[in-house]
Amino acid sequence: MTRAMTTTGARTVVALVAATLLVASAACDSDDDPAPVGAGGDGGSSPTPDGGGDGDGSVPGRDSGGADDAGGGDGATNDDANAGAMALTSSAFTAGGVIPAAHSCDGVGTSIPVAWSGAPAGTQSYAVVMRDLTNTNGGNNYHWVLWDIPATTTSLAAGVPKVASPDPPGGGAKQTNWSFGGEIGYGHMCPIAGPPTHEYELVVYAIPSATLPLAGATGPNAIHARIVAEASDSGSLKGSYTKQ
Repeated sequence: MTRAMTTTGARTVVALVAATLLVASAACDSDDDPAPVGAGGDGGSSPTPDGGGDGDGSVPGRDSGGADDAGGGDGATNDDANAGAMALTSSAFTAGGVIPAAHSCDGVGTSIPVAWSGAPAGTQSYAVVMRDLTNTNGGNNYHWVLWDIPATTTSLAAGVPKVASPDPPGGGAKQTNWSFGGEIGYGHMCPIAGPPTHEYELVVYAIPSATLPLAGATGPNAIHARIVAEASDSGSLKGSYTKQ
């Protein structure tokens, strides 16, 4: 009698253990598991890697609406963020090279020759902007702001006239003053003598309208901000210069 009860009890225990294992297995297979770390669940997610700007105050490519790294609150941002297929070159120097003295106050101070390609379909005009990336000066570091360049123009020879409506390039192209004076058009490089060597950036912007909507903007900072806001793509070229 006692032996029979013991056998029955053992069988009951085995059945209970088996049932428990089945329940645990079903729970493990459930779709309600918390997502692993980094997958967006409550367990926490890995931080998004920083996209990494140039940190040089450049406008890559089209700005994305923040403040210019160079300061000044002009609404311009990093061009490189929108740089696409466009390429900008100069017959005067190679990318990262030394800009000839002819384009500085040590020479005659003529504008730098540039040429570009790879504009997106629908481009109706271009703009060219040059800044001194070393001398941030509260964002007031513009050496050239030229816009409403006709879509048929894909290069500028050295020595663009220093007038409000230069010809060449003609076709309604316009220029504003530079940051270091009231002179219209290209403002020659003229950093303080000796180190540091100053880095300059030229950027060409593709604009999907023939005339840039200025919305009352005047001066290089504000006009550049409008260029950036309207541009569909851009390409850039950097060079350096040390005053002789």
